[in-house]
Amino acid sequence: MIDPRQRTPGTVPGVRWSPALVTGLVCCTTMVSHSFGRSTFGLLLPAIEDDLGLSHAQAGLPSTGIYLAYVVGVVLVAVASPRVEPITIMRVGLGTAAIGLLLASSAQDLATLTIGVAVAGGAGAGIWLTAPVLATAHVSPRHRGVVIGLLSSTIGVSNIFLGFGVTGLRQAFDDDLLWRPIFTIEGILTLGLLGALVVFARFDRTEKVDGGFSFVLLRKVPAWGRITLAYACFGAMSAGFGSFMLVALEEQGNMSRSATTVVFSIMGVAGVVGAPLAGGLSDRLGRQRLMLVSLGVLITANLCVAFGASLVVAGGAVLFGAAAGSFPALVATYVRDHVTDRTFSRVMATMTILFSLLAAATPAFIGALADMTGDFRLPYLVLAALATTAFVLVQSLPRTAGRDQRSPERVAQ
Repeated sequence: MIDPRQRTPGTVPGVRWSPALVTGLVCCTTMVSHSFGRSTFGLLLPAIEDDLGLSHAQAGLPSTGIYLAYVVGVVLVAVASPRVEPITIMRVGLGTAAIGLLLASSAQDLATLTIGVAVAGGAGAGIWLTAPVLATAHVSPRHRGVVIGLLSSTIGVSNIFLGFGVTGLRQAFDDDLLWRPIFTIEGILTLGLLGALVVFARFDRTEKVDGGFSFVLLRKVPAWGRITLAYACFGAMSAGFGSFMLVALEEQGNMSRSATTVVFSIMGVAGVVGAPLAGGLSDRLGRQRLMLVSLGVLITANLCVAFGASLVVAGGAVLFGAAAGSFPALVATYVRDHVTDRTFSRVMATMTILFSLLAAATPAFIGALADMTGDFRLPYLVLAALATTAFVLVQSLPRTAGRDQRSPERVAQ
């Protein structure tokens, strides 16, 4: 029997684990926060609208609930992070997400569905605000961009399987409106990942910091105001794009429902390649330069949906898949370059408040605008304008800041 007080790093009674295994498990958690908690709703939305008889404006309400709940999650993380270890916050987030997903799987009306996806999406704050720190705990600063890029690439892997899985299940049950079992499967997988982290993941205790939000710590990040606003504009654009992408493929691109789920999987493939590639290149070329490339791709994606038809709209969706995971990962890496382990959650929580508020307002607005105009051209032009605003803000960042990879321990708290 091993005395817990005498364990060496990397040992658990009866279990052998490695830093690579733990890093891999942590990288998988973003599948829950971003794929299960956000992307799945957009994937299933065409079937949900038909099954529950929802308008586009009504269909935007659950997405609004996801991001409003995310604000609550961010607040809770900011309050808890000084007293609670990052791995504990992540485990609580996973458990809460599983509850939300299972609730959504039993929804028979809009209200229950909104509560379920909001709980799952809000729990993502506990995952995303700790994942970059935990995933980079065992790697050197010069490799952070690649590892944090992998956090986003696992979202793409999840979306690949989701797209093909949804198509397969619908064909197997001969039911084009099937959507509830998808949430059930995701809830079970989330519980499995939680169990793996409980068994395998061990981290050194982090240095305690003061609680709550902190603009003082946020100001340690170069050009903090501009990067925060750019991140918020991206959040609003991403929330609107992701919520209605599958609906736009059907209505704007005149694609069949089975074809749209294939496009969703291809978006996942693009994300698997795009995020780690952008992260790795940012280690060499600087965060700012790769953020600009990602935003340029996102602007193009929105314009393809607004003005295109059929394959052009599908191409816009794939471009979005390639870059949507890259930009937030690059922002997280940019912040991680300048803050300490436990401080990271606090700084990102402060940044994410504006991100979540704008993201919460966008889906319902985009849905109402689509109902009003009869198509998705104007809504996606609005989203392109948001991405363009973020591009201008990032372009104005100090050139040296995007390449500053100082050890965060050297940054004063």
